[in-house]
Amino acid sequence: MNITLSDIGGKLSAFRKTLGLSQKEVSVAMGAHQTQISKLENGEGSSIELLLQVLNYYGTTYQLRYILADTFDIVTGGEGEALTSPYNSIAVERLSLLGEEVNAQLVEVKRLLSNTPS
Repeated sequence: MNITLSDIGGKLSAFRKTLGLSQKEVSVAMGAHQTQISKLENGEGSSIELLLQVLNYYGTTYQLRYILADTFDIVTGGEGEALTSPYNSIAVERLSLLGEEVNAQLVEVKRLLSNTPS
């Protein structure tokens, strides 16, 4: 697995946007400059210290796992949904997707059965 600073920056940018945060809000909360966050997200170079600081910032409030993995999913809860654990939100999202897939397959089976001569 080869991962670049640009890959990590893109994932951090997607994560921040999913949370509805601006680079400025993140930088102020961390005590950093907005340009540092911008450079990190754009893969234009930064320090390992800043990368770790950003990961730590997100990690104290949000479940940020597998940021270095080839695939990276951001799972959010629905509006007004209280999540007791980040793992609960992942489970709910996965079950919802599975439910949609199963329902689509059931519709197709019903369609096929209704078209079959008795």
